[in-house]
Amino acid sequence: MLVERFDFLELLRLAIAQGVAEGKNISKDVVLGEMALLSRPAHLWSTLLLEKVDFERIAIITPPQKQTRTFYSRYDFNYQYERRIEDVPGKVEFVHGPIKSANFFRVRNQLAFMIHQEMIKNNFKPNNAQGDLSHIAKGIAEVVLRGHLFVKAMCGYCCGLGKLELFKASQHIGQKLCEKCQGTGKRPYTLNEKITIAKLNVTKSGYSERYAKYELLGESIVAQWENEIRGRLKRSFYFEVDCPEQQECLT
Repeated sequence: MLVERFDFLELLRLAIAQGVAEGKNISKDVVLGEMALLSRPAHLWSTLLLEKVDFERIAIITPPQKQTRTFYSRYDFNYQYERRIEDVPGKVEFVHGPIKSANFFRVRNQLAFMIHQEMIKNNFKPNNAQGDLSHIAKGIAEVVLRGHLFVKAMCGYCCGLGKLELFKASQHIGQKLCEKCQGTGKRPYTLNEKITIAKLNVTKSGYSERYAKYELLGESIVAQWENEIRGRLKRSFYFEVDCPEQQECLT
C-alpha cells in the first residue's frame, strides 16, 4: 500500500484555514490547542508560519517636469526666445519597504538572542563592525528568517520540487535532494544579498569564513523549532492502515 508522506507544517496551515469543524479530527481548535503547549520560541515561529508576512508598499511619486525649448530668429541670430513644450509626465513607482509584521521581529529577536550568546561564548570579534554584536546577530537572524519565509524565485535546477529523479538506462532507480536549493525548491539568496540584508560591511569571502557558521547555527535552531511543532501535532493525529502483511500505525 502506498502512503503519501506529508509535512505537519503544511497540515498546520490547512487546519487553520479549515476553521472550526465539529466532528472532524483536523480542525482549528485542535491545532491551536496543541500550539498552546509549545515552547515560546516554537509557538512564535508557528504563529509566524500561519501569518502572511509582507513588506510595506512605498509609493515614490515623481511629479511632471516642465520643459522649454530655445528658438532663434530666422532673421536675427542674436534674438532668441524660449517656448514651453510638452511636459515630461510624472510617474508612480511602488517599492518594497520594511517588513510590517510584529511577529517577524519577535521571532528575529528570539533567534538573534541565541546567536548572540554563541558569539559571546566564542569571543567573536568581527571586523568593520557596525555597532555591537547584538546588531550583527539580528542581521544574521534576519537572513535566516527571510530564507524561510520569502520565496525569491523557484529553483530552476529541480523546478521547485526540491528533489531530482534518478534514472539509469531509462529505468527509475530513486530520488535525491537537490543540491542547489538543499531540498527547499527555492532559489537561495546570494552572498551579496545576504550581506545587504544583514547590513554588514564585509566581503563575500569574509562572510563565508566568519559569519556563515552563525547563519548555520540559526538554521539549526529553526529546524529544532519545526521539529518540535511536528512532534506536537503528531500527538493529535493517529492513523491505522490495514496491510495484508501486518498492521502498521502511521502518524
